[in-house]
Amino acid sequence: MRDMENGYSLLDSTMYALIVRLGSHKRQIAAGLERLGLRLGQEVYLAQLWRRDGLCQGELAERTKVTAANITQVLRGLEKQGLVVRRRDDGDARIQRVWLTDAGRALERPVTEVWHDAETAWLASLTPTQRKAIARLL
Repeated sequence: MRDMENGYSLLDSTMYALIVRLGSHKRQIAAGLERLGLRLGQEVYLAQLWRRDGLCQGELAERTKVTAANITQVLRGLEKQGLVVRRRDDGDARIQRVWLTDAGRALERPVTEVWHDAETAWLASLTPTQRKAIARLL
């Protein structure tokens, strides 16, 4: 079936256009992060900690929309890289808090620049009004 009976065409869909358009910018971000020693996706966890250091693992999982098992695996990797440390909460030993190391904090500016450069390139052809409309819709 070429197009669905309702006239929907994958190749003409909004989602397809977004994915294709964003694909090259995702690769740009991945390459920039790789130069900083990060894999795509790791910066999201760091960004949450840049905003509020010392989150408990559960809060970090909730904010990044991952499971408890996934957050444990991600944090192991970030710990191995020396970017975060996990410590028991002073008031409740059942809670583990995640803290940035100096190395993790030092990545905030370069990671933000990688994302900013990619976003600037993607939005270059849009007016400020169009940019705000996209942000509102997403």
